[in-house]
Amino acid sequence: MKKYVSCFLFFLCLTTGCLVTLFFLTNTVETEEATEVQMTESVEQPAFAESETEAPVHVVLNQEEVVPKVEEDNYCLVAEEGYLIVYDSDKETVNMFTHMPLADFPVSEQERLMEGIWFATMAEIFSYLESYTS
Repeated sequence: MKKYVSCFLFFLCLTTGCLVTLFFLTNTVETEEATEVQMTESVEQPAFAESETEAPVHVVLNQEEVVPKVEEDNYCLVAEEGYLIVYDSDKETVNMFTHMPLADFPVSEQERLMEGIWFATMAEIFSYLESYTS
C-alpha cells in the first residue's frame, strides 16, 4: 500500500512541476509578442498634411473616381398556377420551384407577384419569402 501512495505522490509532484514550468514558459512568450506588436504599431504614423489652420488633414493617395457597380435584376419571382416560381433574367429558364401557395400572401402582394417581382440575388428572394411566411 505504501508503494501506491508514494507512486501517486511522485506522479502528482511531477505533474505539478511540469504544469508550473509550462505556465512560466508560455507566459514570457506572450509578453514578448505583445511588446513587439506595440512597438511596430507605435512606429507607423498616419500621413497628415499641414494646413493653414494647423489642424491635421488626411492625405488621399488614390484619387481615382470610384463608380459603384449597379446590380442588375437577375431573378424574377412570379406566381403561376397558384404557386411561386423563380425565373432567370431571360424569364424562360426556371431557376427554382418554391412550392409556396400564392394564397399565403396578402392581396396587394398577390397582385405584384402575378406581374412578377425582380430581384438582384437569390438571397433577396429568400429574404422576401421569409418575411411573408414566418
